[in-house]
Amino acid sequence: MTTASVCAMNGPTPSDDTVWHPTYGPALPTLNWVPAPRYLLRRARVLHHLAGISPCRVVDIGCGPAALLAELAAKGFDAVGVDRAQPALDLAARFATSDSPMRLQAELDPDWRGSFDLALSFEVIEHLEEDVQAMAEWREYLKPGGRLILSTPAHPSRWNAADVWAGHMRRYTRKGLTEAVTSAGFAIEKIECYGFPLANVMEVWRARAYGKALEKAAKSDKSAHDLTDESGSDRSVESRFWKLFASLPMTTAMRLANQIQRPFLQTDLGNGYLVLARKV
Repeated sequence: MTTASVCAMNGPTPSDDTVWHPTYGPALPTLNWVPAPRYLLRRARVLHHLAGISPCRVVDIGCGPAALLAELAAKGFDAVGVDRAQPALDLAARFATSDSPMRLQAELDPDWRGSFDLALSFEVIEHLEEDVQAMAEWREYLKPGGRLILSTPAHPSRWNAADVWAGHMRRYTRKGLTEAVTSAGFAIEKIECYGFPLANVMEVWRARAYGKALEKAAKSDKSAHDLTDESGSDRSVESRFWKLFASLPMTTAMRLANQIQRPFLQTDLGNGYLVLARKV
């Protein structure tokens, strides 16, 4: 690990680009990262499950811009974010303040093994060829009985251009995801299928938008690795509509969407799975 790969944030002045929306949390609209509807639907569920957990030591693996991690840091969690993509870490650094200090790093430090109470990993395992092996490694960084919360796209039948653009290797069935997580040494406490119906509708729109993005990427000779690194930090499509999305009417509609998805969490109607598991 090189010194350049480490970015420790201990209270810098927040960037002028940073917006802390009262409902959506942190955003960087001028830098093409804003919370998309699907992210907010997942965020609502994660914050719901974390409401009963006292501040503890948490690592977000594949943290991207680390917006949710910044919120947890502001609540008193000892927050560590790990992401191999330097552009994502650069964005995450803008969310770090004296009220939400985070340590940001390009890779897991072996000295951290057995030191975390909670591991988060959102929209990561679908990028990994050896998903079970990766989760088994993450397990080693948790304390005995430590918890894992992860999310991933659901339903292989819904594969589309957005998956290709993001560099996904797969989408999961409920059975396949259960087998992968348990094979990595975790006991699953809950699986939710979130996002219905808003995320399903947005997925059709995203597929069209990223189909066009793929055409542009092909002309620029971007690799799958490049696309994967950009997928966590590029919200240029959503950023175009930020002013509208951040308005009071749309904020109210988003709150309603968060409530509407709740009766369907135990079905498979949504387009993403959220897993809560414990190290065994």
